[in-house]
Amino acid sequence: FEVAARVIRRAEPGISLPTAVRRAGMPPTHLTVSDLRPAVLSAVREVLAEVEGTVGVVATTATRDEVAAWLTDVAEPRLQVVTGLDAKGMEYDGVVVVEPGALAAEGTNGVRTLYVALSRATQRLTTVATSGAWLPAA
Repeated sequence: FEVAARVIRRAEPGISLPTAVRRAGMPPTHLTVSDLRPAVLSAVREVLAEVEGTVGVVATTATRDEVAAWLTDVAEPRLQVVTGLDAKGMEYDGVVVVEPGALAAEGTNGVRTLYVALSRATQRLTTVATSGAWLPAA
């Protein structure tokens, strides 16, 4: 939740945010890579191994189907690939956010959509991006 709060406060400094009630004890993992496909596949497999419950992979509306195709060999009923908008109201034990900067740039409310995506995880959050520019300093 702290990562999500930093992202939304950079765009909207005065916004009132809820207080996170859980602490999973595992800090988020932020990967900056040159090739998304193998990195996303590896991150998803790692998160699936680390949590027992559901895992959500959040991508942009434009890339959701492409990202889902990267994961066709991962035969796991606990896994869902969704858009940032589809993630709203959902909760996953583990979340992999693909290209957070692209989510933030998607539409007029993109930063809010990224906030939603980053705040869906109850235990484990991993981001995979080709640039770290989306992540505000702590």
